[in-house]
Amino acid sequence: MVGAFCILIIFVVFGVIFCLSQCSLNQVTYQLKYEDIVKKCSQEYDVNDELIFAVIKTESNFDPDAESAVGAVGLMQLMPYTFEWLQSYYDGEVTMAQESLYEPEINIEYGTRFLAFLLERYNDNEETAVAAYNAGFGAVDEWLSDSECSSDGINLDYIPYDETRAYVEKVEAAKQAYIDTYNM
Repeated sequence: MVGAFCILIIFVVFGVIFCLSQCSLNQVTYQLKYEDIVKKCSQEYDVNDELIFAVIKTESNFDPDAESAVGAVGLMQLMPYTFEWLQSYYDGEVTMAQESLYEPEINIEYGTRFLAFLLERYNDNEETAVAAYNAGFGAVDEWLSDSECSSDGINLDYIPYDETRAYVEKVEAAKQAYIDTYNM
């Protein structure tokens, strides 16, 4: 009886150690870098923190100097022409140079503005907005009008681009990891 009790205690201790190490491993993998900027932008543009963190994690893995092969820049991998369009749309004119996209505060602000725009455009359908963040809202608008991609013209039933489909899955998985790790 004493031996069984000791084995039970050992299993409990190892279980606690495993849970603690898993939690800290998730915190290393799913960082909260730039948390102050993310929280500020989250509140200002009404976009969930965990979605912003998930996009940053998926796009650049928190590297403010990241550049894609197609020219996307910074933490949230904004295209320079999207940055210029956002400045015109929200500010009435383009006042910042493309190099500003390397600054975390500017990149996160305009990336969050773009997410907010897409969420509004797609009636808060997050997966559709995230697909548009990756493929562009012109492509997503076409998919929504195609009965093979959308049965109701509002929700995407099928994403024809493999890259975008995988991107949406990665962002949603990262978002869930942030929720689970930090109780967001």
